[in-house]
Amino acid sequence: MISEPELVGEDGPVPSTPQGPAPAVEPGPHGERWARRPWLWALGGALVASALWAGGLYAYQAAGPDLGGYRTSDDLCGDARLTALGAALGKRDPSTQGLDQHDVHEALDQTRCSVMFGTAEPSFSVDLAYQLHKKTDPGPEFEPLTTADSWEDWEWKPVAGVGERAFFAQDDAGYASLTVLDGQAVLSLTVSMQMEYGPEEEPPLEPDYSAMDGVKGLMVKDMKALMAGLRT
Repeated sequence: MISEPELVGEDGPVPSTPQGPAPAVEPGPHGERWARRPWLWALGGALVASALWAGGLYAYQAAGPDLGGYRTSDDLCGDARLTALGAALGKRDPSTQGLDQHDVHEALDQTRCSVMFGTAEPSFSVDLAYQLHKKTDPGPEFEPLTTADSWEDWEWKPVAGVGERAFFAQDDAGYASLTVLDGQAVLSLTVSMQMEYGPEEEPPLEPDYSAMDGVKGLMVKDMKALMAGLRT
């Protein structure tokens, strides 16, 4: 019997056994034997890692997006104190407090309400809307939906420091609106001047809209307070 030759180094024979575990040997169809290739184990590990990643993604999707602490509002006008607007526009009319529309769905909660300010001419209507998206991201559609040309003379301008993104628009006819995106929440606040006249009366030719001067800062302040309240 002839043995395999040994490699001889400076310090003596070098063992022919390789470092680490020997590759697994499997019989072939005709009795021959070959070593299992290491890349098969690597492929199996990649498949397991892919399956674990897919499972984690499914679990994340099933749990839904992070709502950032926002809750559903059962009384939006009650949550909205509107103290800044009230100080400038007049006393809040308590008879309009309960004018809420509230719809709860597993994917989207929607709430709207209106409240009046002022006891003399002119009075002011304040309309609020709140959407909490519980399944999908409202971000990509926020700007086009907000700045759609629903009012020809409205120019929507970005507002810094309110949520993730915000837009404000005001015309010269007694209307102003602020819309905010903050994570999964979309909120809007609209102020409009109200002047009453009978069916046989003509509206004033030159209404005084000076009461709407500086309303943007008041709306931003009240919006921030509402957002903080909806996260508690």
